[in-house]
Amino acid sequence: MTSPERCRSLWDSCKLVLGQNVPGCFVECGVWKGGSSGLMALAINDAGQKRHLHMFDSFEGLPDPTEKDGKQAVAWYSTRSGPVVREPAGKNEKRVSASNRKGEEEKIHEVQQCRADMEGVRHLILDKIKMPEELTHFHVGWFQSTLPADAGQLGPIALLRLDGDWYDSTKICLEHLYPLLSPGGVIILDDYYSFEGCQKATDEYRNLHQIECPICRIDGDAVYWLKK
Repeated sequence: MTSPERCRSLWDSCKLVLGQNVPGCFVECGVWKGGSSGLMALAINDAGQKRHLHMFDSFEGLPDPTEKDGKQAVAWYSTRSGPVVREPAGKNEKRVSASNRKGEEEKIHEVQQCRADMEGVRHLILDKIKMPEELTHFHVGWFQSTLPADAGQLGPIALLRLDGDWYDSTKICLEHLYPLLSPGGVIILDDYYSFEGCQKATDEYRNLHQIECPICRIDGDAVYWLKK
């Protein structure tokens, strides 16, 4: 679900803040299966630095979009959260048992709804990538619950990646975390061009706080900027 361009841009952003010793931790809001958090952990390990990695996610999938996210987002979400539609089996398609078919459809639903098991992410970050456990932090729950309670414990942030899709999710992340982003730090918005609500929340926040740092486009969906 993350393009090669976004992976490369994230890696370059990690190396930039690490190389310039921008103070602070790395934070991702919207972790899913941990691919981008894993890349951030790889960069930290590669640099030989002790940086804390904080991951915020409900691990229950996406919340429902609202009217602030636009009709396109509501339609997109309804098709992904609805029943799995299967094409009739072709002549050469292997028949599967009912139990296997149910398990397959459950996996499809997990992907469609951006739902992942936290233990799978822990295995990736801690066991495969070998990120030190004392530097790895999971903040489990909806952003509205975890961010107000936990943001004050993070200290400065060097790299902030937001992948919350919707208006409310993006807004609360910006309100609680952007003030912690160090000068020279990088903020990445995975869904700026994907969903109307994400762009609206970002533009409103930038206008309110008179943020003039230029927005740099990564691919068809994501953007970043460097905090002055």
